[in-house]
Amino acid sequence: MEKYRPSASMFEPATYRISILGTLDKKWSDYCGDMTIEPTIVLQQYPATILTGVLADQAALIGILNSLYDFGCPILLVECVEAGGLRIFPDSQGDHVAS
Repeated sequence: MEKYRPSASMFEPATYRISILGTLDKKWSDYCGDMTIEPTIVLQQYPATILTGVLADQAALIGILNSLYDFGCPILLVECVEAGGLRIFPDSQGDHVAS
């Protein structure tokens, strides 16, 4: 059986989750496209930050990634969580499929 793979446009809004190593103060939310900023711990010892939010398009995503790079934040993960009204999630084989 073939899996349905939605096509997301790089010119439409989508929800992204970005994980970085280190901490980023919540006051940077406005500068980061009003993304939600939440501290976390990775590998049971390293401080990390997860940014989650809707960005206008992939150009806005690249702008956020460039800003994080300029801040000196190592980027661990960039993930499209929802695009085109479809929620994206990993299935048991690690592929990304739409629900």
